[in-house]
Amino acid sequence: MTIRRQDEETADGSGQRTATAEDRPIARDESVVEEQVVHSSAGGWNLARGWVRSLGAVILVALAVVETLLVGRLAFLLAEANATNGFVNFIYDVSKPLAEPFQGIVTNSGNLEYASAIAMVVYAVAALLLIAVLFAITAGPSAAGEKVVTSRTDARRSR
Repeated sequence: MTIRRQDEETADGSGQRTATAEDRPIARDESVVEEQVVHSSAGGWNLARGWVRSLGAVILVALAVVETLLVGRLAFLLAEANATNGFVNFIYDVSKPLAEPFQGIVTNSGNLEYASAIAMVVYAVAALLLIAVLFAITAGPSAAGEKVVTSRTDARRSR
């Protein structure tokens, strides 16, 4: 954390500089920290930035759902789960359209369906790249901006 010291000059009539903040040690007690946050009004850019970042969060949630379904499919296939079970059948039915575009890239060996594993990697990379682009678009400083002012007080100075 950066500590800024403000020089205090006291003139004793002769214009000579006397004790300053530089001459006195600063207290390292974190309980004396004051923080003031000044927010500017939300302009059009700040509003758009918020919506774009919210879209990134929705994409991240969708990625988590897709990855969970594909992991479930892969786990049930590897474990040779009973496909007549209602839950297992539901996972197979919901995840089949997600894995189907990748069928035939690599030949399946035994119970291992490579299409599910490839789909997981492709969807994760695509979603993370999309989120990175969205966050890069909104990373620039706004015109109105937000200013955070932090000030510290020396505990010995108040005595």
